[in-house]
Amino acid sequence: MILRLTCLTGSLVGAIAFPGFSVLAAEVPTYTIHRTDAPITIDGRLDEPDWRAAPSVGAFQFPWWTKGEKEQTQARLLWDDKHLYVSYVCEDAYIWGDHTEHDSQVYRDDCVEVFTAPNPDQPFNYFNIEMNVRGAFLDRHHPDGPSSELLYNWNSKGIKIGISINGTLNDDSDTDRSWILEAAIPFANFSKVAKHTPPQPADTWHLNLNRLGGKTNPQHSQWSPGETDRPAFHRPEFFGRVVFSSETAASLASKPIDFKPIINFLELPPHIKLGACSGVAVNSKGHIHLFHRGQHPILCFDSDGRFLHSWGDGLIGKAHGLRIDRDDNVWVTDVGHHLVLKFDPTGKLLLALGQSDRPGDGIDQFDRPTDIAFGSQGVFYISDGYGNSRVLKFTAEGKLIKSWGTPGKGPGEFNLPHTIVVDAQGRVLVGDRENDRIQVFGPDGDLIEIWPGFAPFGIAIDKHGGIFVADGRANQILRLNAKGHVTQRWGGKGTAPGQFNLPHLLSVDRQDNVYVAEVAGGRLQKLQRR
Repeated sequence: MILRLTCLTGSLVGAIAFPGFSVLAAEVPTYTIHRTDAPITIDGRLDEPDWRAAPSVGAFQFPWWTKGEKEQTQARLLWDDKHLYVSYVCEDAYIWGDHTEHDSQVYRDDCVEVFTAPNPDQPFNYFNIEMNVRGAFLDRHHPDGPSSELLYNWNSKGIKIGISINGTLNDDSDTDRSWILEAAIPFANFSKVAKHTPPQPADTWHLNLNRLGGKTNPQHSQWSPGETDRPAFHRPEFFGRVVFSSETAASLASKPIDFKPIINFLELPPHIKLGACSGVAVNSKGHIHLFHRGQHPILCFDSDGRFLHSWGDGLIGKAHGLRIDRDDNVWVTDVGHHLVLKFDPTGKLLLALGQSDRPGDGIDQFDRPTDIAFGSQGVFYISDGYGNSRVLKFTAEGKLIKSWGTPGKGPGEFNLPHTIVVDAQGRVLVGDRENDRIQVFGPDGDLIEIWPGFAPFGIAIDKHGGIFVADGRANQILRLNAKGHVTQRWGGKGTAPGQFNLPHLLSVDRQDNVYVAEVAGGRLQKLQRR
């Protein structure tokens, strides 16, 4: 085996060759695993504070997708002196699992995997642990890479797996929602390979998280995507990098963060003048989409602010909310024509909901709808806010599932539901603007809790689960913890960088920069993460 690793601009790129195998590895993602100093109960519930605070690794990628529905996975990792903890929240409309025996073909069922090479000096000496929706698992050790025979039969010891299912197992007559797998893997299983067990802070492991299997709509997705023509998970050169941190996950929510405010970074063509800026979102390529009340209402820029294209002339009555779904489709709410519109990334209209210029409270009507949020299985939510005080839930095809909310100040009532998001736990956060609060609901509208004390004109959630709020009345941007308490504030009324003039909707990109659309200020401000 010949192995050469070269560090390029902070990312590991490997040129690897051994019999029957040669490839140049691409840039791979990284993730910081935070400690937990509190007990973790392996029950598939993920209700411990450290699980709620632990960042997601980010959206899984689908490098080999050809057909069917992409069902997303949210994974998180924690560690303590004895265990590596891993959790997966798997969207799944048809949950299926047959195998219950150790080392059986669990990969044919709905299944998740953790692959790791725990010694970076031996990147092809790796372990794979594959766990299905019934809690059965298969484990293997590959000391000399995927193309070599196993030198011995390795069986892990002490792995604990917890499962919870939101749906019905092995019944395709209905539509399920999701399943959760939570696992505790003793570090002692890797002691013959890893440099330190348990790891020491700042230790780096090579690791990948995968999802596959299922009888109906089978999945093949990964945290760190491969670059092979066909699905191939046993490719250690594509494993991501995880770094063990001495910081606890719970400390993240209270740790201060800092931004550098930037204005006038957009390169506008001479024929475009910004009006009131009401919505902003960033897609998977880093392209910034700005919704404003003027000609060319939907503007698209690259991550450096260079103008790319625009659309919407003659179609949009009055701009309000703009969001981008996981497929980079652009959704907007038009409070002028009482419509919700869905476009592909090029601006082609894919879906129109509502009756143009006919406001109402019927099942096919809106009255100045304000915002859109995306749940699992393609489900989406609309806050129908200025004329109707309600939230509506739709299927991916645009069929109304249910609605909730009436005018008022009581629990579950609204006075202008102005912004809406769905967090990684599936909770629906509704900015009840004129009641100066956020109301938190379950996926079907069951009230969970109420967070008072600010005017939520806009809400955005970053990849770590951090909650940002545009308080349009205070002209500030707020950072909230998982309980809705304000932990940081930025801004005040004004026109200087870092000040705001009616901040409206906002968005966070993959680099944790925050973008704020200002209605009265008529500008987009970027808060660049330091």
